[in-house]
Amino acid sequence: MVQGGGSSLHKWGLKDRVSELAPYFRPLRRMIGIMSRPQELATKVMRAFAESPIWSVLKRLTMGLALIALLSSILLISDLAHRGATSAANASAGGRKFKAAIVYYAHSVSNEFCVNGLLDGLKASGLEQGKNLEIVRADAQGEMINIPAILQNYDSSDVDLIMTISTPCLAGACNNLKHKKVVFTCVSDPIAAGAGKSRFDHSPFVTGVGSFPPVSHMLDFMQKLVPGLRAVGTMYNPAEANSVKEQAVAREVFQKRGIRLEQIAVSGSNEVLQAVQILAGRDIQVVWLPADNTGIQGYEGAVKGAKDARLPLITDICSALSRGGLACLGVGMQYSSLLAGKMAGRVLLGENPKDMPIEEVAVEEMSISRGNAAELGISIPAEFGRSVRP
Repeated sequence: MVQGGGSSLHKWGLKDRVSELAPYFRPLRRMIGIMSRPQELATKVMRAFAESPIWSVLKRLTMGLALIALLSSILLISDLAHRGATSAANASAGGRKFKAAIVYYAHSVSNEFCVNGLLDGLKASGLEQGKNLEIVRADAQGEMINIPAILQNYDSSDVDLIMTISTPCLAGACNNLKHKKVVFTCVSDPIAAGAGKSRFDHSPFVTGVGSFPPVSHMLDFMQKLVPGLRAVGTMYNPAEANSVKEQAVAREVFQKRGIRLEQIAVSGSNEVLQAVQILAGRDIQVVWLPADNTGIQGYEGAVKGAKDARLPLITDICSALSRGGLACLGVGMQYSSLLAGKMAGRVLLGENPKDMPIEEVAVEEMSISRGNAAELGISIPAEFGRSVRP
C-alpha cells in the first residue's frame, strides 16, 4: 500500500507527461469544440473556400458549362423542330417519292430565277431533289409550236405535277392537258392566258401565281429619266396573251398622261432589231421592251437598234439589263416563283388546285446602268441612287 494518499498520476509520474503534451492537444480540443457546433463549422469552411483562388476558377468554369448547356439545348430544340417538320412532310407524303416536270419557254437568266424559286418553295414544303422528289425539265427553245407536244408528252407520263413558266406555257397547259395538275409562275396575267375567269373561279386542275408589270410606275420612271418625254416606242407579239394585255393597259395609261405610244407587232425574235429601227424613225425618245418573251429572246437586236439611234432602252426584265440598255423596272420573279413552289408542294402532298385561289405577287425591282446613262448624256435622279449599277 502506498502511503501519502497521492494520486496515481504522481505515482507513475504521468502528470508531468500530460503537462508536456498539453500544447499538442489544444488544436484537437478546438476542433472537437467546433465539430460539436456543425453550423459554425460549415460557415468557417465555406468562408475559407470562397476566399480561395479555387472558388473563382470553379465559378467561371460553372458559368461556362451552364452556357454550353444552354446553347446545346437551343440547338437540340432547333434540330428537333427541323426533324419534326421534315417528319411531318414525310408523313404527309407517306414516304413516297414524287416526280414533277418544269416546262418553260426558253433558257434564260430570268427563267432560271423562276426555276430556282420553284425548287426553293418545294424544299420549304419538305420536298427536295435527291431525297423525295425527282424533277424533269423541258424548254420549247423559244418556239411556241413546240409547247403543245412537250405538255402532251408529260400529260401521258408518270409525273405527278406539271409546273409551267411563262404565259405561252400556261396557255398551252390550259389548252392541251387532260390528266395532270398544273401550278404556274412567272406569268403576267393568268386570266388572259386562259387559267379561268378570276382568281377564285379558275380551271379545277390549275393554280399558281401571277405578277402583272407596273405599267403606270414604268411611265413615271421614264419621265424622270427623260424629262419632257413626249413619245415612247414599243413592240410586242400578238400571240402572247400577256403582251396583248400589257399593251392594252399601257395605251390607256399613256393616253391619260398625254404621252404618245408607238406600238409595233413582231412574230419572232429576229424581227426585234428591225422593229426598233422603224420606231426610231417615228420621232420617239425611249425604246420600251416590255415583259414579252419574243422581245426578250431578241434583246440583243433591241440593244443594237437603240444604240445606233442613240435612244435609251428601258425594259420590264431586270435580269436582261446585263445584256445592254439604260434601265429596268419590273417584277422580281424569284418572289412569285417561291410562293408557286410552296403551292406546288401543297398540291403534291394532296391539296386540290381547285380549292387554291390564284395568287398575285408583284414585288418591284429597279436598276439603272451608269455607263449607258453616261453614253447617252442622261443625268440619273438622286432618288434612284441605290438602284445605279456600273
